[in-house]
Amino acid sequence: EGVVSQAELARATASLKSAINTADQLSGTTGASFTFQAEPTYGHYGNFGVVQNVNEVKSVGLVDEMAITFRGKTDNDNAEVDPKTAQVVSFHRDIDYNNTAKEKTQAEIESTVRAFLNAVYPNFKQVEPTLTFAPGMKGVRLNNGNYFFIWEDENYQKQLPTGVTTDRQPFIQVGITSSGFIFGYNNTIDLYRNALKEFSVTQ
Repeated sequence: EGVVSQAELARATASLKSAINTADQLSGTTGASFTFQAEPTYGHYGNFGVVQNVNEVKSVGLVDEMAITFRGKTDNDNAEVDPKTAQVVSFHRDIDYNNTAKEKTQAEIESTVRAFLNAVYPNFKQVEPTLTFAPGMKGVRLNNGNYFFIWEDENYQKQLPTGVTTDRQPFIQVGITSSGFIFGYNNTIDLYRNALKEFSVTQ
């Protein structure tokens, strides 16, 4: 809880705008207006949380979840930015199904995704060898087939003390249409790895 400073809002907005501009440039959909607006108070991350189990039904959060959250022009448009680093943690937006766009091969799609990650997450090449990669696709029709490229840190839980767990294991995911429009991005790798240094376990 708490009011986000104007400096934090400006830095987070610039970071999110840069990430989305990069996605659009790689998708060939430049020129779209930026419609995200930051919420004035801190929010919670959708896929981040470190908790200690007290008993079968109760758990206690061990890390402050202070996110700068954004809303767009529709209910499907939202984003999260880490106020400490201004790193974009997630964005999701309505899919732009352009029926005139040419369907790309999976290799071309994956190349676009990797170019996006290298641009918006400079640590990607460094951390990728520690993650498990799983590409996938949903749908089959032209411009209605969406790819999801996921990298997960399957060893993170092993580093936590007994009784401490996470909402879900750290991951990177990029959602992209078969024509190359990047509509979704999640990256909780650094949030969780920094949490290892920050949280204290309640005994």
